[in-house]
Amino acid sequence: MVTFTRSIVATVVLTALAVSVAPIVPGMTTSAFAEKFCGPDTQSGEASGKTETEATDAATAWWSSRAGSLGKGYEFWDEAKDKNVSCHPGPFGTVKCKASGKPCLREGLLPDDGKRQDL
Repeated sequence: MVTFTRSIVATVVLTALAVSVAPIVPGMTTSAFAEKFCGPDTQSGEASGKTETEATDAATAWWSSRAGSLGKGYEFWDEAKDKNVSCHPGPFGTVKCKASGKPCLREGLLPDDGKRQDL
């Protein structure tokens, strides 16, 4: 006689439910639920600082402000794809930097409108 604990039965039932519900959503597979939703490439303006770190921080803050215009959750630099910060010397010993990247929602979050924004 085989006996099952409640946790094993619950795991089997929840797994079966997840697999059976996934095909109901048109065009989605179970792996699609783990994808990030990303917007178009976004660039900051040219930010200045006394040091490269200061200029980089200013550029990524500017990028975050622009990326946030896509909607709540897109403003996080750490979640962006294809990130790049380019810097060069500015006048009077300053450093100038620009940040660019594709703003993405954190994994598991959906856009406010519920549609994928792969622009």
